[in-house]
Amino acid sequence: MVLQFPPWRHASELAMIRDWFFPDRAKQDAFSTTPQIMKQRAVDKVNLWLFKAGQLPPAMVATSALTEALLHDEPSRRSRGISDSAMQSIYAMAFARFVNGFVDRDVARLHTVDLASDGSEMEDAAVPPAKGESSMYAHASAIGMPQKFVDLRHQVTHGDIPNLFYLRQMTQQALTWLWEKWWAKHVEGDSGQALRELEERRRLAREANDAEFGQAEFNDEDDTTIPYAIEVGAGQEENVTKYTRSMSNAVRERTGTDSHKRKRDIVDDNDTR
Repeated sequence: MVLQFPPWRHASELAMIRDWFFPDRAKQDAFSTTPQIMKQRAVDKVNLWLFKAGQLPPAMVATSALTEALLHDEPSRRSRGISDSAMQSIYAMAFARFVNGFVDRDVARLHTVDLASDGSEMEDAAVPPAKGESSMYAHASAIGMPQKFVDLRHQVTHGDIPNLFYLRQMTQQALTWLWEKWWAKHVEGDSGQALRELEERRRLAREANDAEFGQAEFNDEDDTTIPYAIEVGAGQEENVTKYTRSMSNAVRERTGTDSHKRKRDIVDDNDTR
């Protein structure tokens, strides 16, 4: 699928998303944090692009759905109460969506050209006229999709959901297939430009945050406001500490003055008695 108005700025941004989805295959150091966080950012970005553009290449949408299922299966998230049956349903829906996006007869001709198993141009590739499950297997064969992917799609569609171990295994295999059939062939750019632009946007955000932080003042009456920095970057900790100390000193001076005034009032009151 070729989008007339793709939502990504340039090829480098698409390459950055590729590297975030597949950090172990990244051509550059595309992450400054854990692979899980980078994968989540890739999922979020694809969701944003889908919202803006209305449609995306099925391989990209499928990669996002399968990756998100794996992220939900991370121990840190499972500890929040996701049951095994709920996790099985998440995997099942993601996998069915993945297979349907390629072998549904209404879209099969388009993907036969993009994902031909031999990598050649197949502009006149014939799509079998058969309908139903048999046509799905024929379409899958035309694009080099393993039969077991279609088998699992039929299995979960009919409510026979396998165990989690098998679902995890098949999801990983599906992501490998997507890498080999689409990402490695259609996203060949370098992520360097996009990473530099991302770092520049983060730097500008930190500077804007610093400027707002430095302009904060005490309330003239009873309230003392301590501004909160959304992102504290390298080198800011010392400034934050100095600012906090100056605020604390001002509060102590103010409190001391009020305390002295109260003591004087008490003495004056006793004298009048």
